Amino acid sequence: MPASAFEGTITEVIQMPGIGTMMSGSNDSTGQAGQGLSAMGAFANLSLKMYVRENKVAYDMSMLGGLITMHSIIDRDARTMTMLLPNHTAMVMDLRALDTTRRRMDDSLRTRMGIFDSLEAMLPQPTGRHETIHGLDAEEYHGQRGSVETEMWLSANEKLKAFDVVRDAFLGRGIDDRSASAGGGGLDEVFGMIRPIAGKIPVKFETKVNGKTFVKGELTDITEEKLDDALFEIPQGYQIINGDSLRATHGEAPAPRRNVTAP
Repeated sequence: MPASAFEGTITEVIQMPGIGTMMSGSNDSTGQAGQGLSAMGAFANLSLKMYVRENKVAYDMSMLGGLITMHSIIDRDARTMTMLLPNHTAMVMDLRALDTTRRRMDDSLRTRMGIFDSLEAMLPQPTGRHETIHGLDAEEYHGQRGSVETEMWLSANEKLKAFDVVRDAFLGRGIDDRSASAGGGGLDEVFGMIRPIAGKIPVKFETKVNGKTFVKGELTDITEEKLDDALFEIPQGYQIINGDSLRATHGEAPAPRRNVTAP
């Protein structure tokens, strides 16, 4: 295979039976109310399709059989995260705004070094077991924290750099795995700690609470193909809100809405 970066799609189906159990609470699961709430767990199932390009990653999330859908785009070069909402509104967040608070966030994390120990303890660790799943060599990861147990089968793909795109969009370029794991105690170290897991393809995973499945998912398709540019662009006719959530955090007035014009 050529050394060019991966371009294509990854599709996952995620089931969340634990949502129904959690919502039913102390209700008698054999009663009408309990059965109705448990059935909501089935409706909470979702499909996730990820579109990967060298400097952009887009996500399609679909729930309730497609009744609820959301499309989001992360652009490494522009350092933006865009969410296309059902009301034909595009919320565009300028991730460079995080740079102004980066030092304070890093300092706060460094004064709470126990956070890193807790995060490391929560992350599933490789067991050394390998299986071929959907034609991919997958390695088993396992983790347990109290009553929560997680099993994951992850596949490495050196061409797939989706995690790096997301990391660089949030932190800026220039953060590599060596500096991230050097013990600086900042956000770069957080990303460095989760990279061995988040930087791989989740072929199959399951999380149990008290021995019962809460959420599980499985890869159903991975296809390397040329993607349409429209997947990474705001559709014509959408209204844009520029960074409302970030401005609200900093006490600034929201930007006015405007219509997207055709290219």
